[in-house]
Amino acid sequence: MDAQFNRNGLTNFLALAVGAVVAEVLSRMAGSASGEAAAALLLLGALVALVSWFQMRLAAREEAERVEMEDLARHRADSSLFAESAADAFPAQRARRSFERWIVPGFTVLLFAAQAGAAWWFWRRWSGWSAPGAGRAMLASASYAGMGLVLLLLGLYASKLARYAGVRMVRPGASHLVLGALMAFMAAGTGIAVYAGYPAWDRHVTMGATVLLGLVAMETLVALVFEAYRPRVKGREERVIYESRLVGILGQPTGLFSTAAQALDYQFGFKVSETWFYRFLEGAIAWIVLAQAGALWISTAVVVIEPGEQGLQERFGRPVGTLDSGLHLKMPWPVDSVERINTRAVQTFNVGFEPGGETDKENTVLWTKSHYKTEFNLLVASREQAVGTGDTDQTVPANLMTVSIPVQFVVTNAGQWAYNHAAPARLLEQIANREVVRYLASVDIDTLMSSGRGEAARLLRARIQDASARAGLGSEIIFVGLQDIHPPIGNKDHQVAKAYEQVIGAEQEREARILEAEGYLNETLPAARATAARTVNQARAGASGMVNDAQGRAARFGNQRVAFREAPDVFPARNYLETLRTTLAATRKYVVLPTNTQDVVILDLTEKLRRDLLDVPVDAVKTGGDKK
Repeated sequence: MDAQFNRNGLTNFLALAVGAVVAEVLSRMAGSASGEAAAALLLLGALVALVSWFQMRLAAREEAERVEMEDLARHRADSSLFAESAADAFPAQRARRSFERWIVPGFTVLLFAAQAGAAWWFWRRWSGWSAPGAGRAMLASASYAGMGLVLLLLGLYASKLARYAGVRMVRPGASHLVLGALMAFMAAGTGIAVYAGYPAWDRHVTMGATVLLGLVAMETLVALVFEAYRPRVKGREERVIYESRLVGILGQPTGLFSTAAQALDYQFGFKVSETWFYRFLEGAIAWIVLAQAGALWISTAVVVIEPGEQGLQERFGRPVGTLDSGLHLKMPWPVDSVERINTRAVQTFNVGFEPGGETDKENTVLWTKSHYKTEFNLLVASREQAVGTGDTDQTVPANLMTVSIPVQFVVTNAGQWAYNHAAPARLLEQIANREVVRYLASVDIDTLMSSGRGEAARLLRARIQDASARAGLGSEIIFVGLQDIHPPIGNKDHQVAKAYEQVIGAEQEREARILEAEGYLNETLPAARATAARTVNQARAGASGMVNDAQGRAARFGNQRVAFREAPDVFPARNYLETLRTTLAATRKYVVLPTNTQDVVILDLTEKLRRDLLDVPVDAVKTGGDKK
């Protein structure tokens, strides 16, 4: 193998190693996560280039040894010595085979661990990503672009050399050089985006590099498994297991066309790749892609704002106006950008709890069971300032309480909501938490759990609205609810909610007994007073009746004496008849008439002055007179 290929392999290794160091220094200077991903890819490529260069040197030594032995064999008459001790006569070949048998698989295992570890590390870095500063972004972008140009030229030269000279050991380093150049250009682009006010591009590029590292690690693992079970055929060229085909495709995009051509030829059974249409498509694919990219870029000049939304138009990161719902035209990306803010949707956040869990599906939840996935204990004022007996008192300035407070709001000013604060939703949630803590520290737990809930919701809504207005959030609080108010559940050893239920139950039982006694008192005393008044009134009525009766008897006796003096005969007869009438009114009477006489009925139709006095028969009067 020519020494030029060895020098090229060493150049690839040195270029990748220096590029990794420069990319790491630039990423630390600019705080770029995509620069760190480029440095990681370059460092892994440097390791691959180093091993391929060393393997290429072993192959070159083996080739030189073979040529030397063939030349020596031609000048010797008897070559049986070399045929009998071939293993001892070719140490370079033996070293190369031992290297490929033991060192290459071991290095591939270490390479897989490094690729997987880098992917895992960048995944954690992506999850906790922080926006880079724009101070040195342009300087880092220029440095990345220059480094990428150098790596691209070296990679393209090595790739052409490996393709036309047929040196497969140059391919891994060349592919990593081209991929490193692409990553350097992307890091330069993210630096420009950061400077223009789009720091999120750095996160997206880092995520793409993380996915690429994960895919390359999986490819390396699959290659190791296949290599372990691959049948060895003598004379067949073995594939370099640490060489990534994915990196090769990304580093040499032209390989995609050759792979596609081979697949089409195999599928259709004839040389599709030699047709005029495929040749035209292969030659014009760049212009087609460019036209599609141009159409896509021009489409960014049209923006549609949905009903209920407001668009904040920015030009190079600076606000230039507000767009209402409808179709609008703007400068294409990245000159103009539009951020959509929904100004009609009711947004909700929670204070005091995190929803989730099985308890959200239950209709009835007790104090002794958690209502949500996570509940927070809040301080509440205590009505009882001193608790204890004897000479020592224990001061209780506050209690603990668990409360679920959903807060609903709408955005009323899109400009204030988007520009006054970096994270307005998070700030509004923190303001609500602060106002809730302040308010609960000033109210009694019993009042809040009973009659003060509505007033508390009203005051909290007003306080959160005032605080958000002072902060310039451009939002309106439309609802603050207090629900699931209960004492803290406690733990297994100290069940606070259960103990609180027992105390509340005892207090309610005491109040019930007090009310029962008061009811008995209110029932007994009026009844006793009514009985006493009735007895007194009955006694007074009896006394008044007896007095009136005596007075009536006395008056009647006086009148009877006067009547007796005036009619001494009539008065006794009348009293006698009156007595008979009153006593015999309810007595059965029988009338016995004689049968041997004829009755003569004389009707006296003259008007009487007084019937009870003048209608008395004469015979009865005479009989009474005779008896008298």
